[in-house]
Amino acid sequence: MSSAVSITFDVPLVASPNQAMRAIQVSRKKLYELIKTGELESYTEGKSRRITVKSINDYIERRLAVEAVRRGRTASPRNDQSCP
Repeated sequence: MSSAVSITFDVPLVASPNQAMRAIQVSRKKLYELIKTGELESYTEGKSRRITVKSINDYIERRLAVEAVRRGRTASPRNDQSCP
């Protein structure tokens, strides 16, 4: 006997190009450059492009790490409560 499983997502897993552009504050041209270079993962659903939220978050983490190195610091965990 099989049972139906209900899955509920609290947050979206994908974003439209417009949502992604607003989230990371880049132009449409830059967004598609990031997709082309593999910095952001995306796929098409019909005629619509979808960018994974995970790839957006990963991109932000990579940019923060690069910036930390540039400033001569190591990247700290997001929820580090030790800093005032």
